[in-house]
Amino acid sequence: MTAGLAILAAGSSSRAGVDKVTAELGGWPVLVWSLAAAAASGAFAEIVVVAPPDRIPAIAGLVGSRARVIAGGATRTASSWAALDALRTHGIIAIHDAARPFATPSLFSTVVAVATEYGSAVPGLAVAETVRRADLAGRAVEEVDRTGLWTAQTPQAFQRPLLERARAAAAGKSFTDDAAAVIALNEDVRLVPGERRNLKLTSTEDVAYARELADKGLVAIAAQPLAR
Repeated sequence: MTAGLAILAAGSSSRAGVDKVTAELGGWPVLVWSLAAAAASGAFAEIVVVAPPDRIPAIAGLVGSRARVIAGGATRTASSWAALDALRTHGIIAIHDAARPFATPSLFSTVVAVATEYGSAVPGLAVAETVRRADLAGRAVEEVDRTGLWTAQTPQAFQRPLLERARAAAAGKSFTDDAAAVIALNEDVRLVPGERRNLKLTSTEDVAYARELADKGLVAIAAQPLAR
């Protein structure tokens, strides 16, 4: 059973204030970090990058011959379903957010291996901090029991039939990640340990922090990245 990977790069990046996909990070565009790590993992027979329709030529110029660029949809979920169609010959489908540039080759390999055995694999971290719910005015309302709570990351991997059934049941509904679409089927999702450094670049502060990590040599792009 071969595996295909979709790197989702079709978001608006509005909260970050910059184009997260093409922003420079340690001398390379953010997107290239994920692409290099995925390629270095050796886990994928094919990689596609899902981009906004009007940015396909620009994104294709970044990825070169190492990935095929396809058009995404209006929502994250629509982009995932577009990737599912584009990777139709593979039994395992992994989906990764381009805004998580520090996922390691081993994490890509792990989710593919676990999904091959159990049907799904979603990396995450057990919540360690105190969690409180607040009202719209920012006043603390209650403390939430964090027992059993995880934060979810990507890459997430699934056996193709599971994602196909999730898409059929979704009927146009959007989800925050692909695991949510599978859980909506009342199917089990296998959680695996994620990585602390696999942060998501959401805000301008996140981008600045990621650049600081790269500049200090605390993170490094995978071997043999794409040509500049």
